[in-house]
Amino acid sequence: MSAAATALPSVPVQITRNDLSPPRSRSVRLTSDLKTANKIIASIKAANHPIGLELQNAIVAEALRKKIRHRERCRVNQARYRKRQLKAEADVQNGIARLRNEIEHLQSRCNDLSGVPTSRTAWGVTGDYIRHFNYFSAHPGPRYDGASKFLRGIMAPDVVDGSSSGDDTQIETWRRFALYFGDVHVELPGMKMPSEDTLVASTITMVTVTRNTLRYAFPHLNSDEDAGTQGGDWSPIASRILGQRLVVHGSVLFGWDNTSNKVVRFQTQSNLLTPMLNLLGNLEDVSFIFSKALITPDCKFITSK
Repeated sequence: MSAAATALPSVPVQITRNDLSPPRSRSVRLTSDLKTANKIIASIKAANHPIGLELQNAIVAEALRKKIRHRERCRVNQARYRKRQLKAEADVQNGIARLRNEIEHLQSRCNDLSGVPTSRTAWGVTGDYIRHFNYFSAHPGPRYDGASKFLRGIMAPDVVDGSSSGDDTQIETWRRFALYFGDVHVELPGMKMPSEDTLVASTITMVTVTRNTLRYAFPHLNSDEDAGTQGGDWSPIASRILGQRLVVHGSVLFGWDNTSNKVVRFQTQSNLLTPMLNLLGNLEDVSFIFSKALITPDCKFITSK
């Protein structure tokens, strides 16, 4: 029998007291604790001053009690950790389920959004137009077909848009807005009908000047006058406007046909000049920006110069 067992006949009892773990685990811990007791006894025997058997028993017993208490704390902590892990896993699963439900709900709303209501008024179409435009600007790729369907549904095939005609003109304008600017969002502060077939909506359009804005709208701000494709350098003005948020006030006019319940005339007006002037602070720089720009001060896109 080992020295620990001889010196401490109660060690196994001390070790296994209140231990409800499986037999195999108890056996492993008993072996470990006996090794601990033997090490302590060996250390005591190597001491310069002799220590009595009773004190040896007390020292070993206290060391084992500390070890057992530490083991119990670890067991409790592990149990708490496992409980937290199980709760976290359950929360993740519940979160996934909620997200799936939200995705299904949003997909349903998207499907509804692409549809054209059977009963339309000029007021309703105006609100739908702004809502569709905002959604398209945020997701131009996947929403292109839905936006085209919506515009064809509310506009006459020969709708007049300024100097252009046809509903394809509108989707091209939307596409360019989403391409040229970042974070495009339009608000509709007010609407009025000066006549029974004309509705005018006030608009506030917020856009961010991005690298695409410089490339497509203001390519001449690069020294090669071709958006840097020839290796030129961007002017200081380009650096000043890059990343800036512009607030553009304007209006949209809808000419309404009560027979077909469709838009037959459409005209937009936006004041891009004022926010640029507020940003740059002088007319000289503003004049230079729009001198060869592919967008006009009233926010019309130019195909070529």
